[in-house]
Amino acid sequence: MKKLMIAASILFMAISAYANDSAVEVSVGGLKLRKEHSVLMETERLFISKELVRVEYEFRNTSKIPVSSEVAFPLPAILYENPDYQGGRYFDDFKAWSDGKAIKLEKEVKAFVKKRDVTAELRKAGISIGEFGYFAPGGDNEITKLNPAVKKKLVSIGALKAPGNKDRDLDYWPEWEIRITYHWRQEFPPGAVVHIRHEYPPVPGYRPVQVPKLKREFKDTCLNDSAFKEAKNRISKKMQKEPGINNYFTASWVSYILTTANTWQTPIKDFEMSVKGEKDDLVSFCWDGVIEKTGEAEYRIRRTDFVPKKDLKVYFLNP
Repeated sequence: MKKLMIAASILFMAISAYANDSAVEVSVGGLKLRKEHSVLMETERLFISKELVRVEYEFRNTSKIPVSSEVAFPLPAILYENPDYQGGRYFDDFKAWSDGKAIKLEKEVKAFVKKRDVTAELRKAGISIGEFGYFAPGGDNEITKLNPAVKKKLVSIGALKAPGNKDRDLDYWPEWEIRITYHWRQEFPPGAVVHIRHEYPPVPGYRPVQVPKLKREFKDTCLNDSAFKEAKNRISKKMQKEPGINNYFTASWVSYILTTANTWQTPIKDFEMSVKGEKDDLVSFCWDGVIEKTGEAEYRIRRTDFVPKKDLKVYFLNP
């Protein structure tokens, strides 16, 4: 049997606090295959909203021999952040199906400090890696219960940050990053079409931005003049109703790595993408080609023989 490895492409941007007006984003993409010319992605149906990313594929093994692969969907590296203004950046509801049957997923959770795997050290200390030891500033948790020698050891390997002298912070903070991978075994019979679907709640990027700075600070929105005018009108009306507010817009976005499709046999014969915002959202994203508006904040794209040249970032703007 031919052995292949599939992986999800990921992108992780640094996580910073809301007070610094920094962007917070975790971006994931489709299934990625080590370059293999015998497995063709015939169709891809992609749906994106702030609450759900759903992808349906049809793969065809064009060879005369079976292909067996260990399929992996790695999630982005996640660092501890306090406070978390997005209500959590943790992927805990990834689901996948093969030919309509739920896939029994295995989940691997590891901890890293830069390139060093510190999983064993944290587990030996009794720390729940994926939950950052249930740490919260000023409260009791698994980290506060460690004895001094263990704390010192974890500080020495970079997994904990020792209390600072200047700010009188008495907490040892978690410094490791979480790396989670879902994986399963997938069979591609010769000549057969295999339907794979996966879905998950995305972790949108988020940043407040003043309307006059919107196009300058978010150049990749591809916001046209008409939409920019609408944004200014909306915030102007809101400020008239609520004089005390400022002229800030909420910019949320979901990123998706389209170019992973190019590791399969190309082109994608039939590609369709649907984007759905909430009622009052201004939806904007960069795209070369026709974009069909199908509802108040809904759009659809259809392409045949499609070879993705760049990745996607969908913005949802709301006053």
